Amino acid sequence: MPKTTTVPKGNYPKSVKVHYLDLGSEAEELLSRLPGHRRQAKELSREAGVSVIMMAMEAGDALREHAAKGVAMVQVLSGHVTLASEDNVNSLTPGQLVLFQPDICHDVEAVERSVVLLIVTGGDA
Repeated sequence: MPKTTTVPKGNYPKSVKVHYLDLGSEAEELLSRLPGHRRQAKELSREAGVSVIMMAMEAGDALREHAAKGVAMVQVLSGHVTLASEDNVNSLTPGQLVLFQPDICHDVEAVERSVVLLIVTGGDA
């Protein structure tokens, strides 16, 4: 299967000098929109090539074989996900984070209803 390399795009808030993000409130909002959908995402911030995205996923939802042009970090805020890359499979629960170097192909799958925070570097500012 060919991998898909992505550069974050989306409806990010306008550029400001300081972004204050209430991750708990953002997670609650995404979870409230989740019923009837397999995934909900929101672009929280994008400054100087760094994107911050939150995603809520229903159990069984997955993002298959994709990679980022820059460094990518995935942190679990609630629930349980697995991240598979190359020969590694990591089981992540709240408070755990995985950092991928650029162009590392990986899968993300929700074992249970989950909220993850994605931070990706690179791409157009």
